[in-house]
Amino acid sequence: MRTITLLFLLLISPIFSSSIDRKIASKKTQISSKNIEYNKMDKKLSKIAKKIIEAKAERSRLNKRLNSLEENIKKNQSKFDKLSSKKKALAIELSKLSRDIEEKRDQFISLVAEKFSMSLVLEELDKPTSESIIMQEAYGVYAKDNEREIAKLKDDIEALKSKEGDYIDEQSEIKKSIRSYIEERAEYEDKKAKKTKLIKELARDKAIYKKRFDRIRATKRSLQKKLAKLEIIKQEEQEYREERSRDRSRSRSKRKKRAKTVASYKGGKTISPLSGSRLIKKFGTYIDPIYKFKIFNKSITLKAPYKGAKVKSVLDGKVVFAENSGGMLGKVVIISHANKIHTIYAKLSRLAPGIYVGKRLSKGTIIGKVNKSLMFEVTRNNKHMNPLKLIRL
Repeated sequence: MRTITLLFLLLISPIFSSSIDRKIASKKTQISSKNIEYNKMDKKLSKIAKKIIEAKAERSRLNKRLNSLEENIKKNQSKFDKLSSKKKALAIELSKLSRDIEEKRDQFISLVAEKFSMSLVLEELDKPTSESIIMQEAYGVYAKDNEREIAKLKDDIEALKSKEGDYIDEQSEIKKSIRSYIEERAEYEDKKAKKTKLIKELARDKAIYKKRFDRIRATKRSLQKKLAKLEIIKQEEQEYREERSRDRSRSRSKRKKRAKTVASYKGGKTISPLSGSRLIKKFGTYIDPIYKFKIFNKSITLKAPYKGAKVKSVLDGKVVFAENSGGMLGKVVIISHANKIHTIYAKLSRLAPGIYVGKRLSKGTIIGKVNKSLMFEVTRNNKHMNPLKLIRL
């Protein structure tokens, strides 16, 4: 069975043909203009998106460099702290060596005063004794040993002072490196802040242009729908005029023919396909609010009580069509029932799981959901009938 379509049967005179042509030409011009705007906006959005990607990549690079600098600062600070600890230990050792020298000197002076003072006096008076001579020789040996020990301690002190100097020089170099890293870090943080600001500005511009882009796209789609409608109207008007030229009597008997093409139904009423819905468009002839043409509406439109409202099969039957028809009809399900009745459910936002061609359904089975409204149509013996004769609202 073919997908549901909206057919516009016109009751107009030939003078409307030129009016429709003008409207079609106007809509095409407007679409062309919107296409130009659309393409410009699309390029603009692409450029902004590219700049955002580049800015984010640059910010990521800056982040990596900042992390590297932070790591270098930490490593150098650790080296500096270790050198400070070594200097502290070295200063303690230097202090100890200096105390050792002073102690040896004091010990030597005490020893001389205690042990060698008399022998030295006798030596000075040229009155040496055998004991004083021995003491003099011992004094010489002890003095040399003491001098050697003090000289060694002094050499150790000089070596430690040299090492301390090396530590101080190394610390000075580390301080320079840390200062350099900190200055570089400040520079990169400034660059990163500028990139972050640029990304925010680009994101704001993107949002503005995206909004305009969406408006242009919506306008373009609206114009395309209107153009398609006008093209359909023009085609059907031409077909209608050709039909009139072949058979003038068909025009005079239009109402009778309409009555014959509408199926009659005298059976009982069944459930509504959309519980809690409200009728917003009736079955039958009405005047198009935009183009002021008479249109025969073969379906009814039911307003959904809320977004995502469930749509149910009104009778037992078998699915013969379940697809996305595209355009304004959205997803469509057609079910074949007994007595050559078909029910058509259009503008579905989604189909229920397990709804496929050949699936047998019982009355009340959920076939899908709608967001705003349901277009519901019924045929019997391949003729349309007023759905309100079949369902109870």
